[in-house]
Amino acid sequence: MPQHSAIWSDILSNSNWKDIAELIGIAAIVASLLFVGLQMKQSQEIALSAAYQARTEVLVEFLTSAATDEVALAAMEKNFSGAGGFTPDERTAATFMTRAGVALMQNSHYQYSEGFLDEEHWQSVRTLIKQQLQTPIGREVLSDGQQIRPSFKRVVDEISQEISAEAN
Repeated sequence: MPQHSAIWSDILSNSNWKDIAELIGIAAIVASLLFVGLQMKQSQEIALSAAYQARTEVLVEFLTSAATDEVALAAMEKNFSGAGGFTPDERTAATFMTRAGVALMQNSHYQYSEGFLDEEHWQSVRTLIKQQLQTPIGREVLSDGQQIRPSFKRVVDEISQEISAEAN
């Protein structure tokens, strides 16, 4: 037993207590940093989810509104079929609806650029941009550059070049 008491007396000496306290303090700091990191990750995931929900609500409202308006339906049918022959009201409706859609796409581009949207979502938005560029009103709205950020305009130009290359 005397051997054990000598070991314990060494362990319990002041300098050892100080070292043990420092190690416990370091471990507590590391644990708290890990906890804060997990909380930040969870907060980011909640924010991304809320942003996705908000975009979905806007899109549903936009589509529901368009689906109940005869002029808007006729305008979009003519626009996407390439038939042309818009009445003045249809042209206005198609232009406003296209501008609203472009605003949503531009928002998605910004969020993708900032790392808030995943690649899969961004690729689906790119497909929508490509579809818009293949409609008369979509080409007009996307090429006039009004209310379009330069970084989004570069993406639109890139997709336009892809369309041209596919046509050749």
